[in-house]
Amino acid sequence: MEALRTTDLRAFYGKAQVLHGIDLAAEGGVVTAILGRNGAGKTTLLQSLMGLGPRVEGETTILGQSTAGMATDTIARLGVAYMPQDVRVFPKLSVRENIQVAAHSVKSPRPLREILDVLPEIEPKLDSPAGTLSGGQQQLVGIARSLSMRCRLLLMDEPTEGLMPRLVTQVGAIVRRLASEGVSVIIVEQNVGLVLDIADVIHIVEKGQIKWQGPPDQLVSAQVLDRYMGVNVL
Repeated sequence: MEALRTTDLRAFYGKAQVLHGIDLAAEGGVVTAILGRNGAGKTTLLQSLMGLGPRVEGETTILGQSTAGMATDTIARLGVAYMPQDVRVFPKLSVRENIQVAAHSVKSPRPLREILDVLPEIEPKLDSPAGTLSGGQQQLVGIARSLSMRCRLLLMDEPTEGLMPRLVTQVGAIVRRLASEGVSVIIVEQNVGLVLDIADVIHIVEKGQIKWQGPPDQLVSAQVLDRYMGVNVL
């Protein structure tokens, strides 16, 4: 099933237009990566999909339903989880309680034991206030909350920022596992190596427009990283 489709998506902050006609489609079980320089409009794209922040025009369909006029919580109940770039945990709640808050938002949450099998690092911290954890650990809590919701569409905004290499690899493995379960993952990421490893399709955004899209092997051969991001991997 098609998890997401946008047609001529435009986004505005006041009179300033940030997105200029984004056409994007994502299937279930597919990892879609969004690359681009800082300020290209990547975060605005994810926020627009969730009904957060900008005023949007155009058409967005998520899991077969138009989201026109939908509130953010209604979009989430369709089966959408959003991990923003800045880690957001409830600092005074324990790690366990943070996960439970997300789990209560869906009818059939993923059992905690399954989540801990995927993220064993957080098990010793379950009863610690989430605000006392390191930034990397808090990022794992954010992933745990998304796992608990059994989401069908997961939006991730730079989930590996500030993580040590071992955890970056783990995040990549989790993304691929979710895709194998049929989840559509849209990931905004600056780690090009990770994207090349885990993405099925890549979109490059520049000045609020998709300038290139294709599979990872074509990304390297077409030398578009050098053109649009100033990165040469050859």
